Amino acid sequence: MNATPDIVEISIQNFQTEVVDKSKQVPILLEFYADEAEPSRQLAPVLAQLSREYGGKFVLARVNIRENSQLVQQLGVRTLPTVKVIFQGQMVQNLEGPQQEAQLRAMLDQLTMSPIEMIRQEIDGLLASGDRASAISLLQQAIAEEPKNYALQAELCDLLVMEDRIDEAKQILSGLPESTEGIERAKNRIEFIERARNLPPLAELASRVESNPDDLQARLDYAVRLVAGDRMEEALEALLTILKKDRNFGDDIARTTMIQVFDLLGKGNELATAYRRKMFTFLH
Repeated sequence: MNATPDIVEISIQNFQTEVVDKSKQVPILLEFYADEAEPSRQLAPVLAQLSREYGGKFVLARVNIRENSQLVQQLGVRTLPTVKVIFQGQMVQNLEGPQQEAQLRAMLDQLTMSPIEMIRQEIDGLLASGDRASAISLLQQAIAEEPKNYALQAELCDLLVMEDRIDEAKQILSGLPESTEGIERAKNRIEFIERARNLPPLAELASRVESNPDDLQARLDYAVRLVAGDRMEEALEALLTILKKDRNFGDDIARTTMIQVFDLLGKGNELATAYRRKMFTFLH
């Protein structure tokens, strides 16, 4: 395999500079291989593909065991393939034998996650368990350490809106650049909640929709109420029904409202993906 900027051949001579020293800036995947070994031939292209996909977030360093017996002995390599992960000058993973691509990806995702991504993962865990207050506290701590990280502030605003602390959220939003990542999500959520305040109660709207399925304004108001109450799937179903009954109702408001809901759910959300597909299928 030819070396690339993110795939380097390692020997005892360059081990210190290419592995130990570089690991202080970026994780190093140290792959021990032999060209004639079938397990090595199977794993090598997988690691090379991951190296390309992760775009410099880690360095793939390869050790030919036939030419580097001293390294093999010093690092205790017992089988092929073996992958040792070096980060901050320390070995953090020792993977022996065949490896599944999915497991390697999961390991790399954890390893290459930025501090902000790690915070977001922890926040997602807190939100999944219903602990929104702790998520807000965690974000506030992170913002205190990185006051210029506007994306974190936008995320905080979104959680504050969910807690009905809209005035606090608006105050923070007013000081953020319009291009801030995630700012539209918080603004959309505020818009839904403020629209819902001027509508009849949810039960009354549900009754109107049930008694007159063709009352599309009532169905739209019902969907807005559902979004404000964080009942996203029911809201999307109501909006999709409006689209099917009258695609042009309210200047295409059902479609544009669905897009707002997709933004609230966030990239990669399974519900958003499913309903985006349903909407696309119907419109085309």
